[in-house]
Amino acid sequence: MAKKPPLPHALKLTTAAEFRAVLAAECRMSGHSFLMRAGVNSMAGARLGLIASRKASRRAVDRNRGKRQAREAFRAARTVLPAVDVVLQLKNDLRGYGNRDLRKELDRLLRNLKSRYGEPAAITRSQAD
Repeated sequence: MAKKPPLPHALKLTTAAEFRAVLAAECRMSGHSFLMRAGVNSMAGARLGLIASRKASRRAVDRNRGKRQAREAFRAARTVLPAVDVVLQLKNDLRGYGNRDLRKELDRLLRNLKSRYGEPAAITRSQAD
């Protein structure tokens, strides 16, 4: 199996201020294993931030699996997402869910985000207010 290239730095949320801005935004969607928050950004495309705490999942292997699944789902949906910052937060232990279940949940959350904010070219600053 070929190793996938890492997500480019320009597509990641990196500073605490960027995370705070998204966490303060009103767009919030939840699934069984992930909580997604989103806010409009001024960049050309969507960016991703991940939160996976030990409180949510004790084992590092489970936290890493959740982050890997989130990155793969985001990478696949990135071209159809509007210019938003997305933070995906792990909610609970993933041992009871298979990779297919996690991917379905993440795809559904990202699809709902697309329907909420519209097509990539259609988003305006008025939708952010």
